[in-house]
Amino acid sequence: MTSLADRSADVFTGDELAGISGYAVRPRQIKMSRAVADAIENGGIYLFEAGTGIGKSFAYLVPSFLSGGKVFISTATHTLQDQLARKDIPALLDSLEIDFALAVLKGRNNYLCLRKWDRSRNKLSFDSEFDDWAESTPDGDISSMPGLLPGAVWRHFRADRMDCIGNSCMHRGECHFFNARSKAKQADVLILNHHLLISALQAKDILPGADILIIDEGHRMEDAASECLGLAISEGILIPVFDELGFCDLEVEKKALLLDKARQLSNAIAGLMDGYTETGIWYPAEHTEQIEKVMQLASEIAEGVGKIEDLAAVSQAVLMIAGSAKELTAVSSDKFCTFIEVNGKRTVLRSVPLSVGASLMDIVYTGFETTILTSATLTAAGKFDFYHSRLGTYEADTESFGSPFDFASQGVLAIPEDLPEHDSHIELTSMVWEWGRRLARVLEGRTMLLFTSYRNLQLVRKLTEDDMPPGLTLYVQGEMSRGAILENFRADPRGMILGTASFWEGVDFPGDILRAIIIDRLPFSSPGHPLIQARMQQIEKNGGSSFRHYSLPLAAVRLKQGTGRLIRSLSDTGAVMIMDRRILTRNYGSIFLKTMQQFRMVECEDVIPFLVERNNDSSVRV
Repeated sequence: MTSLADRSADVFTGDELAGISGYAVRPRQIKMSRAVADAIENGGIYLFEAGTGIGKSFAYLVPSFLSGGKVFISTATHTLQDQLARKDIPALLDSLEIDFALAVLKGRNNYLCLRKWDRSRNKLSFDSEFDDWAESTPDGDISSMPGLLPGAVWRHFRADRMDCIGNSCMHRGECHFFNARSKAKQADVLILNHHLLISALQAKDILPGADILIIDEGHRMEDAASECLGLAISEGILIPVFDELGFCDLEVEKKALLLDKARQLSNAIAGLMDGYTETGIWYPAEHTEQIEKVMQLASEIAEGVGKIEDLAAVSQAVLMIAGSAKELTAVSSDKFCTFIEVNGKRTVLRSVPLSVGASLMDIVYTGFETTILTSATLTAAGKFDFYHSRLGTYEADTESFGSPFDFASQGVLAIPEDLPEHDSHIELTSMVWEWGRRLARVLEGRTMLLFTSYRNLQLVRKLTEDDMPPGLTLYVQGEMSRGAILENFRADPRGMILGTASFWEGVDFPGDILRAIIIDRLPFSSPGHPLIQARMQQIEKNGGSSFRHYSLPLAAVRLKQGTGRLIRSLSDTGAVMIMDRRILTRNYGSIFLKTMQQFRMVECEDVIPFLVERNNDSSVRV
């Protein structure tokens, strides 16, 4: 009998995939598909690193489908969910002539709540485009709406666990979220995201069983688990309560009393965070009285709405708030870090587990015959040790399949010699902008500047006001949405992107769109952040080195992700400049160089000649 690995390889070398646009036989893709096939037949847990350009989606999809088992595919982003559901999987199933039921399930917040729509559509202002979509959408998934809807509008209409009344809702039979969940239970292939995977498996009431779990973008599992297994309290969680009370038909005096009580609860939650103007540690034992006040007010609101049918959602929401407050009093400082996170105008009280590996093993991995975590970045200096420790996959089998790209030929790396110290922000950002504008002028755009802090981004932004190369457009994170920046830059790359955290990964500009990346500093996480600090302290307490086992590999992987935005196809060429001499002068610099793509290192004066020589567009000028 032919093995699953051989059957998978035959698909890639045969005629089945010939009709898929852009398909070509890739030896590394076949090698990975064989490894996935063996994993499915043998069972267990696996970490497979698939470098950019391998085609990892098809590498795991083909053997999974040929196995005939039920498959879960979990991603970190809705973008990849949508790509798999709308493009990759339908094309593959059609080519293989396999009749599998495919379903997509996202978190509740992504679906239109029909009860809220029916209640509030005539009481709030919004564009007619949203009205047309809401009236005609077959699935209520906001990602299918053309155009952009402000979050301030969507939050009034989205489904929410806080105030979902389930079977008591008059729209239960047509509810978009519950219909999606129903389809998920019947599916042979279910596409979901990490947050939903973890929370649903933990609750044991949403997902059906499956044989195979593929966790794509597996390096993001720790972040997802930290959120799902932790607590978060902010004034924003009261939005459903204010909406329900504000839009209800209760008698005026009763409504006024309940709204006043809700405002008191909002003030009490804000009081938990009084005095915090920046992110910092928070000790539950020092706030017992305030926590009890939150619990008391939440209980009083629940008692006030009593059994009023139209306000069942209010009762549910405030009781969940009371429950979260009570959990705060029981968190262990040995296992959780509790802190106030100040991000612009948004302040949140969080309690996050220091380690999620054991929980992931118990809740997620062991629930499937075969669990495969894959990503382009699962190793640091060629070893899986870092992610084993963070994801709890010590017993997993591992393999890295590399990348088909010839980075030494396609790209160059330069580190200027006359750089200021990495913490000399004014001088450093001046140098970043000097090189940024030079490369952007030569390339007529096609340049991205990545920053390790919003502070440095703003310093460079200030410099651009009087020194922007003529004819180019500047796209600045924070001045327009990430989606708008990516869309505009793809349509007309005659510009520059200034970006921080969210632009270091998940950004894909193949071809001639992006030709140069400049990185301001090595991306070490701030040791002053309470969670980072607590995790480092835990490692030291357990006898490890927080720098060697946490800070360094985390930064090295982060640098690999950032520089990985440059070469996205076999024909791409470009240059990376890192404005941090530590990568050459410190003994740990070799870890960064071994982890990131193996670009050819050149002197700074050789960067522009390389770009001109390899250019496919006559617009490049010296």
